[in-house]
Amino acid sequence: MKPLAGDANVIDLKPLTSLRFIAAGMIVAYHAKNYFLWSWANNAPFTLIMGVSFFFVLSGFILTHVYTSKAMRSYGHFIRARFARLWPLHVATLILLVMLVKPDSITFDGPGLFSKWITLAFNIALAHSLIPFFSYVYSWNAVSWSISTEMFFYLLFPFLLKDIQRTSGKKIIAAALAFFVLILVLSIYQAPFDGGVNELTIQSATYANPIARSFEFCMGMAAWVVWDRYLRNAKMSTLLWSLIELIVIATAALWLWKIYFAIASWLPGPYLSQVLKLSGSAWLFAIVIVCFASGRGYIGRLLSARLCVFLGEVSFSVYMVHQILMKAVVGWLPKESIHTVPFVCVLLICATVLHLYIEMPCRDLLLGTKRITRSR
Repeated sequence: MKPLAGDANVIDLKPLTSLRFIAAGMIVAYHAKNYFLWSWANNAPFTLIMGVSFFFVLSGFILTHVYTSKAMRSYGHFIRARFARLWPLHVATLILLVMLVKPDSITFDGPGLFSKWITLAFNIALAHSLIPFFSYVYSWNAVSWSISTEMFFYLLFPFLLKDIQRTSGKKIIAAALAFFVLILVLSIYQAPFDGGVNELTIQSATYANPIARSFEFCMGMAAWVVWDRYLRNAKMSTLLWSLIELIVIATAALWLWKIYFAIASWLPGPYLSQVLKLSGSAWLFAIVIVCFASGRGYIGRLLSARLCVFLGEVSFSVYMVHQILMKAVVGWLPKESIHTVPFVCVLLICATVLHLYIEMPCRDLLLGTKRITRSR
């Protein structure tokens, strides 16, 4: 593990950067079933969409790692740095959406507050995940709901970080209680589980809501405390680390492909099912992150390879552009002519261009720096 350039005290956890690409790939595979006739994608399990949950847990872990290793200059500087991380690519992909996708496939439109121009204003401001209707949550570049939610985590992070070594457990409990109160309010209101895009439902009021998703972020912060306290300097052989990595991978695969569905089918009522859907895999992702953070096993070393790390660095661009490209391609070509390998190649090329020429330079411009820093 080496310090990041320009951050002498921050250890670069390369395997975690690489794992971001795997999580982004899960989401790409999940969305592919909605657009393409790929048999493997159509048979992909529902749990692939939980790659977003992995991002939230990882975000809490990485931010805690970085800002317990170096001083935060000020609240304003921190927020500006986080804004510079998200907003340029968000705006760039909005422009690509308008340029490449047919107008009737761009976003929802409706009367009054559901007008596409009002949802666009909320979208540009990264505030659309707060509005409990899918016509807002999934407006314009639909996947951007997650960075809207992430932005609210950033606003709270400096306060959550305070005394994190001692209070991480309390913060997880507080986040869980906040989610419970939200569910309780919805049950009192007797909100339906599902409905139209302009209707208040259990799903629309929780899926993107920062209150509902904060448990995952706090779980990531607590995972860092565990890693720092027990595993950061643990003395184990490479072979033992590799065995642990294999056990964790097997556990993750078994959960996502089998156990999750078994538990979901057993749970009574929609409320507990929604809790499982949103936060039920956070514990698993926390274990994966803690296991691979140090990269001391053979799999961790493989994830530290330069190509894997680069793919992880472009994963944000992959995530932000993939659904736009899917909508554009099915608007141009018959579905039966669209094959996996050519599409993935085009997606990676587009993501790399966006990462190198939009995401990184614009971030440096907004922060007033001349150097190119590694994505975190």
